[in-house]
Amino acid sequence: MLIALIAKILLTVLKVLLFLLLAVILVLLSILCMVLFTPLKYSASAEKYDIIKAEGKVSWLLGIIRISFLYNDGKSSYKLRIFGADYKKLADFFAKRAKKREKNKLDLESAEQTTWDESEGESNEEEEDQAFPQKEEKPVYKEHKPYGEEGTPSGKKEEKAEKENRAEVESRHKEAQKNIQHSEDGGTDKDKRAGNAFISSIKEARKTVHNIKDKFTTIKEFIFSEITKNMLGVAKDNLFRLLAKIKPRKIKSDILFGTGDPCQTGQILGLAAAYMAVSGTVFNITPDFENKVLRGRLMVSGQIRASSLAFAVLRVIISNEWKSFYKEAMKIKEEF
Repeated sequence: MLIALIAKILLTVLKVLLFLLLAVILVLLSILCMVLFTPLKYSASAEKYDIIKAEGKVSWLLGIIRISFLYNDGKSSYKLRIFGADYKKLADFFAKRAKKREKNKLDLESAEQTTWDESEGESNEEEEDQAFPQKEEKPVYKEHKPYGEEGTPSGKKEEKAEKENRAEVESRHKEAQKNIQHSEDGGTDKDKRAGNAFISSIKEARKTVHNIKDKFTTIKEFIFSEITKNMLGVAKDNLFRLLAKIKPRKIKSDILFGTGDPCQTGQILGLAAAYMAVSGTVFNITPDFENKVLRGRLMVSGQIRASSLAFAVLRVIISNEWKSFYKEAMKIKEEF
């Protein structure tokens, strides 16, 4: 009976732990799915007539995080809201609370220090009152003996100093003679050693230059190789896919522009038409081939998903072109 009861308790505890683990995994998966698949929505508008105005909004995670900005004739401002609360106000509130706590702590420490100093001063006064008077010490006069006579310490010191000076002069004289003889015998050897060192330094410099040149050549060949070209082609294709998904879904415009040069205005208009044809978006643009002017308004809105970026990066990483590119790059790194 006891063994069965213990086994039943253990199974119950194991079930609870498994349910908790499953709940944690589900919560983490839900958060990951929200981060990857919840779109980041954006909208922006700008206009230029007498003055320049612009405003925009960005929201993410179903509006949990919101950012808005405003620009009006040189003045700009922004707001960041998390769960509807202004981030600046929250930061100021917590900063004030931290300062208040620090001030209260300092006041408490200063009060404790003042109390401790007062009690210490009182105890010192009591100890001084109870202390015994100290005896006065009489000055002790030492008898000075004249120095300088024969056999005295000063005479011995002078003799010792004279001997040391003589020994030092003799050692310097011997060392100077050795140096003269060494310079006479080994002057040519020094010149030879200096010449050999100069030649070896030139050889090392030439070797370093050749190594740098070889490295530069290797890097240049790697950049312009077929492996790098294939890798760039894969990256370009995935980049265009990503841009097609994050491009603005709604565009409203009413723009009048002119550069003052009819040729340049026509070229800009042609580029805008080519972009509209490729992207599938339409702008309402009116060119002015005579005057230099830019005014009108533009509104765009769209959304971006983190999953789009993650899948684009994943497609690049699992491609054969990336594997070949990475292997070649590691080989070059090992050589360097």
